Amino acid sequence: MTTSTSVHLLVDLENVQPSPGDVEAWLGDAGQAWVFYGPNQLKRKADFELNSPRSTLIPISRTGANSLDFHLVFYLGYLAAKQPQGRFVVLAKDTGYDPPIAHARTLAFSVKRMRALPAVATKTAAPSKPSSSSTVKQSKRAAVAKKEAASGAKPAKRKAPTADSKASPQARPLAKKRPVQKPLIEMYRDLVKDLGAPNRPKSLPALERHIQTKFGLAPVPQKVQQMVDRLLTSDVIHLANDKLGYGPPMAETR
Repeated sequence: MTTSTSVHLLVDLENVQPSPGDVEAWLGDAGQAWVFYGPNQLKRKADFELNSPRSTLIPISRTGANSLDFHLVFYLGYLAAKQPQGRFVVLAKDTGYDPPIAHARTLAFSVKRMRALPAVATKTAAPSKPSSSSTVKQSKRAAVAKKEAASGAKPAKRKAPTADSKASPQARPLAKKRPVQKPLIEMYRDLVKDLGAPNRPKSLPALERHIQTKFGLAPVPQKVQQMVDRLLTSDVIHLANDKLGYGPPMAETR
């Protein structure tokens, strides 16, 4: 089973028109793009062929309403099953992709939709100028100091720090922090590693109890079932007559 953590960008070229250069820049070192196009995007398809070597161009088989959308969702499911630990981004303004993406995320796949590729910032931020209020305060303090110097008055002494203020940060009571739960995709990766060990669960109930420990003491049967479904979808486990096995159904010999 592939365990790649690379990024896959699936582009609906009928819906958005990013430049090949922007796609290449966004992909980074380990990314790959899948560009879906129809008969009206042939010029843009040719541009990607010349200028985006990491883009795989996929024509739709037949034109029609939502035809390209179905092609893209089919590839999304296929790639996610092949690379369950990868990251998948659908580039489209069409909100029709959101229901299958939401379902994929309940199975702990890392999938999201973007309306456009984020622009790469090239300008450096200008140094911030002091606010007018701070400038006024500084001028007032300077005027008071000048007046005190002219009258011979001694400048007011600052109050010495109290014992409480001198206390070190270690001596102060620390606020209790709530434990931060890992994202589902990270929990899934940890679970796959656990299931590669010799002492992995021998039965489905034992596996469900092991998954529950990842979420803490409070029972979360729905999330546990989502993890089991994800393991089944990715062929990490299989069930035969309610008996738990590891790997694809045909890979295990008895």
